[in-house]
Amino acid sequence: MARIRDEIRRDGPITFARFMELALHDPAHGYYAAGPVRLGTEGDFLTASDLGPAFGRAVAQQVVELDRCLNSPPRLDLIEFGAGRGLLARDLLEALRTSTQEIHARVGYTAVDASAGMRREIARVAPDVVLGPPPAAATGCILALELFDALPVHRIRRSGGLLEEIGVGWDGERFVEATIAPSPELRRFAERYGAAAAEGFEAEVALGFGREVDRWDRAIESGFALVLDYGDTAERLYAVERKRGTLMAYRAHRTTTAYLERVGEQDLTAHVNFTALTDAAEKRGWRLLGRTTQDRFLIANGILDEFEKMDDGAYRDPQRIRARQSIKQLIHPTGMGRMFQVWIYGKGLDGTPELAGLADPFAR
Repeated sequence: MARIRDEIRRDGPITFARFMELALHDPAHGYYAAGPVRLGTEGDFLTASDLGPAFGRAVAQQVVELDRCLNSPPRLDLIEFGAGRGLLARDLLEALRTSTQEIHARVGYTAVDASAGMRREIARVAPDVVLGPPPAAATGCILALELFDALPVHRIRRSGGLLEEIGVGWDGERFVEATIAPSPELRRFAERYGAAAAEGFEAEVALGFGREVDRWDRAIESGFALVLDYGDTAERLYAVERKRGTLMAYRAHRTTTAYLERVGEQDLTAHVNFTALTDAAEKRGWRLLGRTTQDRFLIANGILDEFEKMDDGAYRDPQRIRARQSIKQLIHPTGMGRMFQVWIYGKGLDGTPELAGLADPFAR
């Protein structure tokens, strides 16, 4: 991408976070500027919502419980950051419309941060969704599903006992790794969370959690934030088995570590440090209400009921077969079911609600 190359030529090597920001979000040539063609079975990767409406219906069931915890306010704002193609919005709103019309009538749904191409697709798929900035001081719920894995990350490593930052340079023909001095903020983060603590270890560091939670804070006066993403606690994220970190590039449903190639043509992601996210949230007055895995969350919110409804005659109906296979994919413990985690936060609440979606459906 010429913009990145020119910036390096002018100013010298840049951080990987800057490289990732431009590679993904440059308005003209960034990966997400291409719009919905990047997502789904014909794109580079699948999200949970791409696998059918059962996921959205399960999230809708959780929203019903959150609404009850908020004493059924006159208006319930659902604010989705990184709404993709609008599939979750469509399926969630349709589930509320058909099962709980009273709540559906009070819901305002806003999709934030969509690129121009995505906005056009959302307007087509979910015309009831408001596109634009989030409301202020609302009562409701933030939805951040598969958002934080695309937050720009710095790359660091421990070499010769010293902490180094792995930046990006230009050798005249291609982008290359370049060692740069880590900022004081990056050093503090690495020390606090144990990132790249041992010799030869590499790790990714996202420093943008505070800015993201600031947006929650402005949008919600009383309510929840539901975060679904792949990641883990800092202790597990920076464990010995992840000596080379978690950064991956995705293209055509395949992963690669060629992060500096095909710039703007492949997705870049890293596992979420939920410990750092929680620290940023608690610093701003949010409380962690609980965490679970995607399979437990979906089962607790009734997705197996969907599965059983499709059982009768499923072997004769190709559509039902696909729907059942999609649900299996969402909850399979060796795949998406345990790879993705759900963390729910609360702000301005009376007490600490015990949410059914956070309960263990396998407990006896």
